[in-house]
Amino acid sequence: MSPACCCAFPNLSATPQPVALSSASSLPTSSPPYFSNGTMELQQQLPSAIEEPVHDGKPPCVLFLDHKVLKYKKQANVPSLGFGVLVSPGEASPGPPVVQRDPHRCHDCGAYSNLYSNILIGSGQWHCVICGNLNGSEGEYIALSKEELSNFPELSSPLVDFIQTGNKRPSFVPVTDSRTSALVVLVIDECLDEPHLQHLQSSLHAFVDSLPPTTRIGIISYGRTVSVYDFSEESVASADVIPGGTSPSQETLKALVYGTGIYLSPVHASKEVAHLLFSSSRPYKLNVPEASRDRCLGTAVEVALAIIQGPSADFSRGPGSVPHSNSHPNYPHKEKSALKWMEHLGCEAHQQNTVVDILCAGTCPVRVPVLQPLAKASRGAFVLHDDFSEAFGINLQRAAARASGSHGLLEICCSDDVLITQFAIQYSNVYQADITRVITIRLPTFDSVPEYLQSVEDEVASVLIAKRTVLGAKSFSDALDMRTTIDERVKDIALKFSSQVPKSKLHRFPKEISLVPELLFHFRRGPLLGNIVGHEDERSVLRNLFLNASFDLSLRMVAPRCLMHREGGTFEELPAYDLVMQSDTAVVLDHGDVFIWLVYKLNRLLALASDEARSAAALAACRTLAEELTEFRFPAPRILAFKIFLSLLLTVHCCGEGSSQARYFVSQLIPAHKYPPYEQEARFPQLRTLATEQRMKLKSSFIHFDDPSLCEWIRSLKVVPPEPI
Repeated sequence: MSPACCCAFPNLSATPQPVALSSASSLPTSSPPYFSNGTMELQQQLPSAIEEPVHDGKPPCVLFLDHKVLKYKKQANVPSLGFGVLVSPGEASPGPPVVQRDPHRCHDCGAYSNLYSNILIGSGQWHCVICGNLNGSEGEYIALSKEELSNFPELSSPLVDFIQTGNKRPSFVPVTDSRTSALVVLVIDECLDEPHLQHLQSSLHAFVDSLPPTTRIGIISYGRTVSVYDFSEESVASADVIPGGTSPSQETLKALVYGTGIYLSPVHASKEVAHLLFSSSRPYKLNVPEASRDRCLGTAVEVALAIIQGPSADFSRGPGSVPHSNSHPNYPHKEKSALKWMEHLGCEAHQQNTVVDILCAGTCPVRVPVLQPLAKASRGAFVLHDDFSEAFGINLQRAAARASGSHGLLEICCSDDVLITQFAIQYSNVYQADITRVITIRLPTFDSVPEYLQSVEDEVASVLIAKRTVLGAKSFSDALDMRTTIDERVKDIALKFSSQVPKSKLHRFPKEISLVPELLFHFRRGPLLGNIVGHEDERSVLRNLFLNASFDLSLRMVAPRCLMHREGGTFEELPAYDLVMQSDTAVVLDHGDVFIWLVYKLNRLLALASDEARSAAALAACRTLAEELTEFRFPAPRILAFKIFLSLLLTVHCCGEGSSQARYFVSQLIPAHKYPPYEQEARFPQLRTLATEQRMKLKSSFIHFDDPSLCEWIRSLKVVPPEPI
């Protein structure tokens, strides 16, 4: 796998992005990139609070583990479920109401006035809901009646944007396109063989054509040396070449920055040269294995950051490359130095509002431990691809178009009793306007444990538990240990929140949160903690993507979503069990990547034309659905379709290269064929319509795995499985 493209994006805005909070224990904060779902500690105890109704308009960008808080400390401090919230402040649709002034804040604790504040309409004063302090509003809240106060968005809506624009910001410059102020620098590996290069060229041509005409672009290539391409001559491709064995000197960078070359140019003026550059690229000619070719990515990134930052560029020097062979006598020291340097470069990029995304493809191994700190420290993404074709090209375009930024500020205000929680996000948008987005939530309190459990959001709870668990999975051995923590978590929830079965040592899992163990079962055996993905580098990249993913994508990475195709092009959502693999179905499985399972029924000689037509229509419908499900995801997932030929003897034969994919597909499903008939029918009532012989033929068609089923796993924990919903 080759690190062929490293895209650097300096951001003139800091877009608010998701942050996850958990109070289970003190945890390190994961880096907050474009969708930062890191974990932060919220150390609050939950004493008694007055029960008051929740505002009907719950912001969709705030997802609490539960909607009700237990009133008493002894109940609330039970750690098995914890108390957590996922905040995605950038995901506000429709947009919140806008107030073009500074918000009113408490002079004592700094909290914001909001829809739960007690307003003294005669004087315009308001009581802070966090600390109770009485504050003034400069006469703004003086009103004849409380009804008049509803005209203030912050007093009537739980989500408000306060915006300061050009009146107080001399640098305010309105623009017509949210991407016109961005610039993109492509840092391209030039050590590629012919097949990879052809795909890369096609993706790069499409990428440049997709950019807005005013976007500035720079192009750098690297191998043994670094080539910085100059756009000063129309229709002519020229480059300044810098040695790559060591970090460039300050003199070299100054000569580059202060020279006559134009290294960043608007797309409308440089598109022709860019296409010429891509077309003129040539494959690697020396007889050297791909993994052994000299690549000075570190030097190339330093040069890219220097031309982005301009005359103020000032970098300390570091290693330009790492020996390609780990048998090199000085390899451990070189690798350690390179790792620290890559993290340093990422921090430098972050300081100058530049995001570095690393997009890799191919079959040559990538030094993920060395490269990942560069992307992570700059708040960028590290993405692995099979090749440089469609998925790579889509991710290149989405990386440049997505909202990303840094230097935003997340502020949390919480009352002592956690009755009121307030989130404030401060950032600057592409219009150079200062924005403060304030989100206020009121949580009701109860002393009934069953009522509390009914308020728990199974999916939110499972994602929060999974993110906290993945933070501890630094390596494959750690990931295996984390599977044990999931086992203990499920046992503890059953012990703390349910009763013991009469005349037994088993506990029932609470029926109110019956989906939690199923989601966690998928999680513990999936690619984030299991060994479905082949190499530890791939698992490491996947775990990092998961920590930074939005809630919806995180949920899919925890547990797959299974959709079965029906006649007429409709789809039915079913549990992700292997019983969905029936002999006449097409199934879409969304697990971050999307898999399409298509079954062909054959007679003894050949498939009937009508069957072929139906299968083609089903495949087209499945592909359309997969594209709709993943239209706005970054990274863009792989959509993999494979065919299963089913003979009259119901023996499964995997088609060619689809064999490993088919096994991967099956391994993501719960092996429900191991269940007794009554448990199968509880989850798939359709099975009741099959005759005994049909049931036996269906069961004989499943691929065998040693993994336990969901019910077998839960029973091994001395817990009675919850009944299906």
